[in-house]
Amino acid sequence: MPLRRRLLALIALVLALCLIAGGALSYWNGLRKVDLEMSSGIDVASSAISDALSTIASGGDARGQVLRLLSSFDGDRHIKVSLVSPDGKSVNASHLLPPVDPPPHWLYWLLSGTPRERTFDLPADLKQIGTITIAADSHNEVSEVWEDLKLKFVIVGSFCAIVFGLIYASLGRALRPLEQLSSALDRVGEGDYTAHVSEDGPDDLKRIYRAFNRMAEQLQDSEQRNQRLNEQLSTVQEEERSEIARDLHDEIGPFLFAADVDAQAIPSLVSRQASDEVVDRSKAIRQSVKHMQVHLRGVLSRLRPAHLIDQGLAIAVEQLVAFWKARRPQIDFQMDIEDERFATAIEEVAFRILQEGTSNAVRHGQPGTIGLTARRTGEILRIVVSDDGSGITAKTTRGFGLAGMRERVASLDGRFSISDQENGKGVMLIVEIPLPSASASGNNKHKPITTSAA
Repeated sequence: MPLRRRLLALIALVLALCLIAGGALSYWNGLRKVDLEMSSGIDVASSAISDALSTIASGGDARGQVLRLLSSFDGDRHIKVSLVSPDGKSVNASHLLPPVDPPPHWLYWLLSGTPRERTFDLPADLKQIGTITIAADSHNEVSEVWEDLKLKFVIVGSFCAIVFGLIYASLGRALRPLEQLSSALDRVGEGDYTAHVSEDGPDDLKRIYRAFNRMAEQLQDSEQRNQRLNEQLSTVQEEERSEIARDLHDEIGPFLFAADVDAQAIPSLVSRQASDEVVDRSKAIRQSVKHMQVHLRGVLSRLRPAHLIDQGLAIAVEQLVAFWKARRPQIDFQMDIEDERFATAIEEVAFRILQEGTSNAVRHGQPGTIGLTARRTGEILRIVVSDDGSGITAKTTRGFGLAGMRERVASLDGRFSISDQENGKGVMLIVEIPLPSASASGNNKHKPITTSAA
């Protein structure tokens, strides 16, 4: 059920309960009023008849005086006076004033109560005439109550209708932005993050609208960032494929050719029984294969370092340095790596930071020295990659590598910063990753590996 309909139903229920309570109170008040009016009417009529009877003298006109007494009550609204003969028959009676607007029978039944009568015996010398009976008739009084009830219910009903209409209109205006919010949520659910809602309305709803707009903006920013990352990822993947193809062509191609030449020469050497040359050619083939194995191992470690991480961060970094040292022998690599096992996720992120930082330094900075540090300080793993190259460039800051590093560090609630060295030579990349109270892989501490590969 819509919110407005539920609120209106609740308000209607409250108004209905108020009407019921008002009706019950009006019934109690009407019942009390009828009872009081009937009792008062009988008392007044009794007093008047008593006074009149005391003045009636016995004689030939006594009966006429009694009848005139009865006729004096003609047109009374509440009291009917009757003359009853000694044998119990009604001889004469006054005439009640009929109600202008007779009440419904059900209301008369509810309010009339028990019949009220009072009998007066005539003086001893007039007993042959009979007795006088006073009876209260509540039709006119119930009619008055009915008129009051109709007026009250018209007033209260009009008031409730006006209040209900005002509340209906107010709720419609107040909740209209929620309909816009619902529509905007549907659009966001369908992937349209440009959906926004107007921030008008009550303060409580304004906070909801502002929060929704912020959420939509953040989702839009995230989607745009993901699109950029996907584009950069595709570019980097293509670059990596090209680099791997170039490495395979430059490093493995010549040795494959050499091994093929040596293998083709062996049959002719065997036919000439040149055993020494066959041995030399076999050794040359083995050396070519060994070189290709080493190079393929380096390529595989760049593609998937998981098997290196299984051996520990320190060993993985040693393999990383060995890979680059074989290709950039002029660079001095200085390592200061904590030989402690951490959670696998932390070690993998740490290795990726060191790997990407080293790759960026080699490719963009033309450094003479690269420093790699991973040390635990309290509950923080501090990772530093520094070099003495050319400093930060546009390529350095725009690359997918930095964006990927930031994403990895953020996933572990870490801090990431990159800046030029204070002396203006080179770049310093600093990452701090919070560690759990107990490492997932234990607290096996050894001496840190500190080496310099020159």
